[in-house]
Amino acid sequence: MAASDYLDQKTFLAHLLPFGQLPEPELEKLARNMTVGHYRAGEVLLKAGERPAYLFIVIDGSIWEIDGEVPVPLDVPGNDPAVVRQGERSLMCVTSFYAAEDALDAQALLEGTSKHSFVVAEPARCFRLPREIFLQTVRSNPEFAHFYDRKISQRLAARPDSESVQELSAFTVAKIRDVYVHPPTYVAADASIHETAVAMKAHKTNSVLVHCGDEIGIVTATDLREAAIIQRRSLDAPVGTLATYDLIGMELDDFLFNALLQMTRHNVNRLVIREGTTVHGILEQIDLLSYLSNHSHLIALQIERAHSREELKWASRDLVNVIRDLHGKGIKIRYIMQLVSELNKKVLQKLFELLVPSEVVDNSCLLVLGSEGREEQVLKTDQDNALILRDDFSHPDLDRIAAEFTESLLDFGYPRCPGNIMVVNPYWTKSVAAFKESLFQWIVHPASDSFLQFAIFCDAKAVAGDENLLRHVKDRMYRLLGDHRSFYGQFAKTTVAFETPLGFFTNFVLEKNRDELDIKKGGIFPIVHGVRSLALEYRLPQTNTIERITALSQRNLFQPSFGIELIEAFTFMSTLRTKAGLQKIEQGLSQDNYLNPKELNKLERELLRDSLKIVNEFKKFIAYHFKLGMIS
Repeated sequence: MAASDYLDQKTFLAHLLPFGQLPEPELEKLARNMTVGHYRAGEVLLKAGERPAYLFIVIDGSIWEIDGEVPVPLDVPGNDPAVVRQGERSLMCVTSFYAAEDALDAQALLEGTSKHSFVVAEPARCFRLPREIFLQTVRSNPEFAHFYDRKISQRLAARPDSESVQELSAFTVAKIRDVYVHPPTYVAADASIHETAVAMKAHKTNSVLVHCGDEIGIVTATDLREAAIIQRRSLDAPVGTLATYDLIGMELDDFLFNALLQMTRHNVNRLVIREGTTVHGILEQIDLLSYLSNHSHLIALQIERAHSREELKWASRDLVNVIRDLHGKGIKIRYIMQLVSELNKKVLQKLFELLVPSEVVDNSCLLVLGSEGREEQVLKTDQDNALILRDDFSHPDLDRIAAEFTESLLDFGYPRCPGNIMVVNPYWTKSVAAFKESLFQWIVHPASDSFLQFAIFCDAKAVAGDENLLRHVKDRMYRLLGDHRSFYGQFAKTTVAFETPLGFFTNFVLEKNRDELDIKKGGIFPIVHGVRSLALEYRLPQTNTIERITALSQRNLFQPSFGIELIEAFTFMSTLRTKAGLQKIEQGLSQDNYLNPKELNKLERELLRDSLKIVNEFKKFIAYHFKLGMIS
């Protein structure tokens, strides 16, 4: 072998998992023993039941893995070797597809014989590593063999690519103790406003903690200015009445990102940081943000200070930039979902306050439904909202208010819901009693669209008005479900209604008229709806899918390891959906739920394939749990 060929082969191996994890001498040995094979389309590399002589690593071209006998014809005109569309998949029982940098069949080398046949789909070149050399490497490096048995969560953790490095960046893993926390300054509740201002100046701080009996409150420089200048209180007045009590606190070892989330959620600029039962100090928003270098706080501030619809629209327009920044920094999608959800809810809450008279606010409850209710919406998708009115309450301008609310959100970039599930639709703006009657019809006398409407409603979350109205309606929901347990199985059936975009393949089946697959319908929705069905049966209060999976695992409904796999699959597919959506927005295209698997890198393709396998396992679990085979 020429020295240049050896170096090329070594370089090729070094950036592939799991070869790149091998010691240098092992890599050199493998590179020196590899040869290159040239194969024509239709040629059989390995037959089912045979003992493989080599590990094949594809240089270029493509290979099909076929279950059972090799079918004919293999060279179907117009077939794309990377994908097979609906209607064409019956031509062959392909179980997987291999392209450049993919290795086959390591499992057969480890077990002795191959379970499947491998056939060249288009002319290919492959590196051939002799069986005995591969097995020697396995015996010398157990972790190398273990790679092929790893589950999706382990493979995600093992990624060497830039995204996984980013996920370990300071933005994600930083703790509160990593940022400057101001030492606490205390004053007594009977200290005067003047004395408190002097203490702030002496300690160079903008806030002090106030001792009032057994309680601790906080007073800020803004509070002092408000009292002395706006309210014209005496400077000798006690400061205790100005303090805010019931402080929001966190521990030193809490994540910094969670501190940002708490500040956003509660509209506060400071958190009390504790170390056990002792107050360690005050975390200021400005210090947190200088560390995180993220401008989501500016949006929250703009939303809070908006005095008109136009000002609120100006604040909401930057949400896509926040998402892009967070995603670019490698922040995990579950954290982006939480933060964006909080900001979205603030937009809706503020808009509601701007447009709706106080008597309507006091006698109603604005809901977000679907993905927004689950805190899983990232990019702006369809409006899904509703309004519960107190029984016997009415307002003459309610129709106009609802229409203006919907049109405003449309102007802000939130598209209309194709199913018309919006406050502008009288079906979704009605009294507590009317919503209870709808629940009765959905559960006891379901029509064709009842399950969809119920699914959307059961994830509802209150964002403005009187939350007790939603509580009353959901109490009725659980009482009805307790009396009609057959509903659960009927409701869960939708989990298996859509085909996973693998079909007969463990790769990807695309839509008929486009080079993309629907990641939401084929991958994300089955997890969301199956988990939702289980959460209803077990009366879990959570609406978020990840929190529901965690709670179900704690109830031993399935193995904790499977719960972890389910979370990782859901998270990874949601990340791909967000990535594809951002790319389409940058290209000036409409954001949707489709992605092109050809635009994924090799590792992303493998992980998507593994994620969809998890979806299929979960569908089988749901079918067994709810006995769906017995439901007509």
